[in-house]
Amino acid sequence: MINDIEIIYFTDSHESDSLIQKLTKGGLNIRIADYKNSADVKYSPGCILIFDVKGEEPFDLLKDISSIKWMEDNIKLILADPGSISGHSQHAINVNNFDFIERPVESRSFALLLEKTLLVEKYRRMMDLVSKESSSRIEVFEHLLGMKNSDESDVAVEKSMFLKILDFEKRLMQEQLNLNESIRNIALFRKNEFLAMKDRIRAEEMLGDLRRKELMDANNIIFAQEGLIEFSSKQLHEAKRIIDAREHVEELSRAEAINLHEEIKRLKRLNAGLEEKALKLTKENDDLKKKQ
Repeated sequence: MINDIEIIYFTDSHESDSLIQKLTKGGLNIRIADYKNSADVKYSPGCILIFDVKGEEPFDLLKDISSIKWMEDNIKLILADPGSISGHSQHAINVNNFDFIERPVESRSFALLLEKTLLVEKYRRMMDLVSKESSSRIEVFEHLLGMKNSDESDVAVEKSMFLKILDFEKRLMQEQLNLNESIRNIALFRKNEFLAMKDRIRAEEMLGDLRRKELMDANNIIFAQEGLIEFSSKQLHEAKRIIDAREHVEELSRAEAINLHEEIKRLKRLNAGLEEKALKLTKENDDLKKKQ
């Protein structure tokens, strides 16, 4: 399967940890290695090499890679800033199977690129296996023809060689079955991956719709709260006006009561004076009557 092929991620800092974690979560078999020790790192045949080195220019990186013998035939992906890969370099001629990946790197797109690269490497290994088996069969047939032409063959030798041919045919058929099974598994893997990606995209779309709905609901709540605050402010202002009016009425009522009380006092004094005058006049009238 694809995960049998190792990916070695060369870096010189921890700034790549976030990208590596996202790629690893996607199911890729990634091993982190220190770029300074790249010449002595342990490797498996046909592994994919990623170079995320920020402390060295890309063309200087190619110079270093060209001097490492075991990296000659491996696929090499070099992450670089767009401005640092313009122009030409003599070292690019000495390095095979490399490509520049411009920063910033989008994790999903880079993961898809790696998966396609792994598929290519898987098919290349299968074709190499078929080619080796075909070469072995050709060598056996050429040997048999040579023996027949030189009259050196006998029954025992022919039987032995025939058994070897059958063994080769059996092995070749088994390898072809393995190849078909691998191709079927890869197709099934890609189908499942496609379905999983559709589910992820649908989930992200649903999550986006939910977030938009939540945002709209939040806006509606904020709008309602603003309306409630405005209504409460109006009610508070109206209540303050009523309280002020009541206080004013009460103030007027107190003033009127005081004035009324003073008027009653005045009228009582006036009434007492009038009663006194009435008594005096009555007395005078009585005196006049007595004199007559």
